[in-house]
Amino acid sequence: MAKWREDNTKGARNLSGKNLSGKNLCDANLRGADLSGADLSGANLYGANLYGANLYGANLSGANLSGVDLSDANLYGANLSGIDLRSIDLRSIDLRSIDLRSADLRGVDLRGVDLRGADLRSIDLSDVDLRSIDLSGADLRSIDLSGADLSGADLSGANLRGVNLSEANLSNTNLSGANLSGANLSRADLRGVNLTKASLMGVNFSGVNLRGFDFSGFDFSGTSLTGAILSRVQALDTNFTGANFTGACIEDWHINNQTKLDEVECEYIYLKYPKQERRPSDPTRNFEPGEFTKLFQKALSTVDLIFRNGVDWQALLISLEKLRIEADGAELTVQAIENKNDGAFVVRVTVPPDTDKAEIEKFLKQEYEIALKVIEARYETQLQLQGEQLQFYREEMTVKRQDNTQLIGVLQTMAENQPKYDMRGSAFGNFVDTAQAGSQQSNIQYVNMSQDLTEAAGQIQELLNQLQKSGVTVEAAQEQMATDLAKQAESNPTVMGKLVGWGKTMANKASETTVSEAAKAIVPLALKLVGIPLP
Repeated sequence: MAKWREDNTKGARNLSGKNLSGKNLCDANLRGADLSGADLSGANLYGANLYGANLYGANLSGANLSGVDLSDANLYGANLSGIDLRSIDLRSIDLRSIDLRSADLRGVDLRGVDLRGADLRSIDLSDVDLRSIDLSGADLRSIDLSGADLSGADLSGANLRGVNLSEANLSNTNLSGANLSGANLSRADLRGVNLTKASLMGVNFSGVNLRGFDFSGFDFSGTSLTGAILSRVQALDTNFTGANFTGACIEDWHINNQTKLDEVECEYIYLKYPKQERRPSDPTRNFEPGEFTKLFQKALSTVDLIFRNGVDWQALLISLEKLRIEADGAELTVQAIENKNDGAFVVRVTVPPDTDKAEIEKFLKQEYEIALKVIEARYETQLQLQGEQLQFYREEMTVKRQDNTQLIGVLQTMAENQPKYDMRGSAFGNFVDTAQAGSQQSNIQYVNMSQDLTEAAGQIQELLNQLQKSGVTVEAAQEQMATDLAKQAESNPTVMGKLVGWGKTMANKASETTVSEAAKAIVPLALKLVGIPLP
């Protein structure tokens, strides 16, 4: 032994592939030595100098490395399994593709260490500081990382199958392409994490905040999502077969007809965060098997139209009718209208399941914008308002898009009575007029009256006479007709144009002898009710 040590002190030696298993190399000077592929298993290297040594592929399993200087050593592909590494500073060592199975790393500072492709199986790394560590491609199967700080770490392509990551800090961690099948991520911090192309089958996401994640195309089969926050999650073409959603929040999540909800387990769900709008609403009742799937698959063949600054309901109806015509009379129903209370609306339209949802959404939004421009142009042409009046009316139009209760009622009726108002075979103009007329307090249709005030005044007088004959006083009849006229004008630009035109005619003194007294009373009152002064 003494002779070997004396020879070795003369400088770095070529010990590549040597069998040094079980040798006593205590305090040996192996600085810069070539030990690539050497068998050092069980060797005593206490206090040895391995600075800059080449240990590529060497077998160091079970060796005593206490007090060893491994600075700048090449340990790529080396086997350090079962070694106590607690006294060694690993931060300056290249540990790529190293075998660290069952090694003791308790208390070791691994921040920033390059462990790409390393085998870390059977290591207890719970509560270890692993911030910014590079573990890309590492084999971490079944190890305990509960509570570990992995923020900013690179785990791309790593094998994390069955790993315990409960309550771990994974914020801004790169898990792209990682195999997380069967892993436990309950209550883990996943803010800013990259899960692109990661395998998530059977993962435990209980209590995890997944708000805003895009899981389109992911496989969540058998996954536990109990208590998870899935608000605004994108789950297009996602497989949730056999997943458990009990207690999860699915506010504004986005799924499509390719999202699989087969055999989902769910006792109850929340539609709003935090834990609001429970379904089933009865707190003493839970979903029966299959009820969750039936409830939410109703929305699978739908297109969600989002209007962030209010809706012009007439323009929406026009765009829906154009789509029905374009689709050769295909079934189109308004399934739901959601008022987000900030001026935004979500209108959910059911469409045939085999249609291209993206193309339908694009078509409806384009036709809506076209219809909106036509309606606005019609207002400007018919009203011919200038300056402050035109600006005032534009503001009024914005309000109407946000709160046109009559047309909202039409669409809500369509949503609640789909067989009656599914738009198949409907004559659009007649449908709108009839629906709007049904919301009035009388059957008077001002849209059918003449644009010429002289003729319209005669019609108004005749209607007023009929109301009086039924026992209504002159004042009450005038007020009722003015209210009806104002309501129809607010929901129908044609009626609004006629009302303003009549008002302009009345402002001309030459018309005083040709206009009935009824029109003189009703038209100004109607204009006042819609907020437009007489010209």
